[in-house]
Amino acid sequence: MKIIMLLLVLPFTIYVKAQEDLKSLSLKDACLLGIEKNVNVQNAELEQHKAQAQFKEAQSKLYPQMDGYSTFGYYYAIPKMIVPGEIFGQSGLIPIEVGTKFDWSSGFKATQILYNQSYFTSLKLAQQMKKLSQLSLQQQKEEVVYQVSQIYFLCQNTEKQIELMSKTLEDTERLLEIAKLQSETGIILKVDCSRVQVNKSNLQTQIDKLEQLYKQQLGLLKYLVGIEPHKEIALSDSVIIEPEPMAFNDIGFTTRSEIQLIDKQIELSELSLKMDKQAYLPTLSGFGQYYYQGQRNEFDFFKSGGDDKFFKVGMIGISLDIPIFDGFEKRHKIKQRNIERTQLINTRENTIRFFSKEYTDAVSEYNTCYIAMQRQKENVVVAEEAYNLSLKGYRQHITSLSDLLLSKAGFTETQLSYYNVLMQLKNAGLEIKKAKGELLNF
Repeated sequence: MKIIMLLLVLPFTIYVKAQEDLKSLSLKDACLLGIEKNVNVQNAELEQHKAQAQFKEAQSKLYPQMDGYSTFGYYYAIPKMIVPGEIFGQSGLIPIEVGTKFDWSSGFKATQILYNQSYFTSLKLAQQMKKLSQLSLQQQKEEVVYQVSQIYFLCQNTEKQIELMSKTLEDTERLLEIAKLQSETGIILKVDCSRVQVNKSNLQTQIDKLEQLYKQQLGLLKYLVGIEPHKEIALSDSVIIEPEPMAFNDIGFTTRSEIQLIDKQIELSELSLKMDKQAYLPTLSGFGQYYYQGQRNEFDFFKSGGDDKFFKVGMIGISLDIPIFDGFEKRHKIKQRNIERTQLINTRENTIRFFSKEYTDAVSEYNTCYIAMQRQKENVVVAEEAYNLSLKGYRQHITSLSDLLLSKAGFTETQLSYYNVLMQLKNAGLEIKKAKGELLNF
């Protein structure tokens, strides 16, 4: 009894396991997986963290900069200073040595920026770099969604072609069985039966090619969304859509990540220009230093006893740096910034013109495909009616086998054309979303 129960449960268990291994994948899920797994998106996210770290690095200059140091020097020729001999009761100038052979200083020094307008502008520049990295991340995500959507539509179309061709193959196989019987009874010629056999072989060859193509397309989709090659997936979105004609709208393309990226680059260029101009302004800094200094004619710093070998020295102060002349370096930098800004403005205008053309072409393509889809939908109905009449006529021995085969081929071709137009319509809709900057609006 237990063996019988096991045999009954085992097929169901295998079926459930197969269903678990089969992953249902919608277009939205595919896009989200692609964004999550894509290497370029991951690198763009890392670049965003890098920009944050660079901003923190720039901010660190606002805090006091402290250093510890220790300097040892041996004067094999001690510096001399000329003094009047009258100090020592002599005439003329007398050279005297200043310092000792051994000099050892150890301590701390600190500096603090009090005013540097160019540096404060550089902080704003670093802040904008963070936003620039965010836009780059968005652009990478949009590119992934665009690629995944295209491959998804392509897989849908190929899968539907296989389904239609397989249905046609089944009908042809049934027709071949009937033709063999009719050939044996002498109702039709043997050559007619051979024609059906050839048609069946051709259909099988086409299906084999389509299945291989579908396998490659599905493999590319798995790669883009980060699914293991051996995992089985099923595309859950429907091939059929209910579209409507698209009207032209006056859009400014400001939502496009490419335009936002150029705008941010223009803003960065203006900040860089401002920073270069502010380099002419003075810089005010505070500083402090505290150290111990030892000067000896013998290297006896580590010997105990005796006089103090090190003396305390401390100092605080303010430093003002005023740029006077740099060989026109800043002037040429400013000129370069102005040229870069003009180049970016030209690029922005040209990009908007291209996007306008891209949007116009996409809407025109969409409406053309929409009309073609409506026409093909009507053609499918007409072709199906013609095939059914031919099939009925063939059964009544009114229609020839050749006419039936032609009618069936025409019906299949019309269906394939219909789904091809549907794919073109989906791609045109995708291009419109891209032109409007709405690829990430699932």
